[in-house]
Amino acid sequence: MVAIVLRTVLLFFLLSFALKLMGKRQLGELEVGELVSALLISEVAVLPIDDPDRPLLAAILPVLCIVSLEVLLSFIKTKSPFLKRTIDGEPVYIIYKGKLRQSALRDNRLSLEELLAEMRVLGYTGIAEVDYAILEQNGKFSIVPKAEQRPLSKSVVTGTDGGMTHTLITDGTVKERTLTRLGYDHRWLGKQLSSYHTTVEGVFYMSVDDAGAITVIEKEQI
Repeated sequence: MVAIVLRTVLLFFLLSFALKLMGKRQLGELEVGELVSALLISEVAVLPIDDPDRPLLAAILPVLCIVSLEVLLSFIKTKSPFLKRTIDGEPVYIIYKGKLRQSALRDNRLSLEELLAEMRVLGYTGIAEVDYAILEQNGKFSIVPKAEQRPLSKSVVTGTDGGMTHTLITDGTVKERTLTRLGYDHRWLGKQLSSYHTTVEGVFYMSVDDAGAITVIEKEQI
C-alpha cells in the first residue's frame, strides 16, 4: 500500500511537470497533438500504479519520450506552416461577411442547430447579428458581430471601426488562402510591403481589416 502511494505521488509530480513543460492551455483549448499526448501520458502513467510489480521506469521513460516528442513537434510546427496545417488544421469561416457558408458546415460535420446553439451561448440570437463566425483550431467558436451589434466605442461611434482583422503573413509566410479570399495578390502585397521598406521574409506579422487598414510588424533582429 505504501509503495502504491509513493508511486502515485511521484507520478503526480512527474505529470504536473510534464504537462507544464508541454503546454500552457486548459484541456478544452488543447490542439490535436497536445490532446493526444495528454491522453497517452495518462494511460502510460497509470500502469505502475495498477501493477506494483511493474518498474517505475516503465512509466517515466515513455512519459519523458512523449513530452520530448510534443516539444519537438511544437518547435517544428512553428517553422513549417504546412505541417502545422496538416496536424492542427486551420480556422474555418462558417459565416463570412454576414453570409452563412453551408459548405463549411457540411465539411466540418456541423448542423445548423449546433451553430445556432454555439451562437446563443456567446450571446447572439441569430445569424443576422453576426459578421463572422469562425471555428477555431481548438474546436471553439469565435464570433465577430456586425457593427450595429457591437458595444459602443469611439471607433463605432465615429464610423472608423475596421471590422474583422485578417492575417496575411505570419513569421515570413504568406497566408495564400486568406490573400486570395480577400481578393488580393502578391503584386498588391509587394506594393504594400515596399511602403514599409520591407519584404515578406522580413515580416513577423501582417494583417488587413475589412476597411483596408494594414498592420505590419517586422521580425526582431537577433
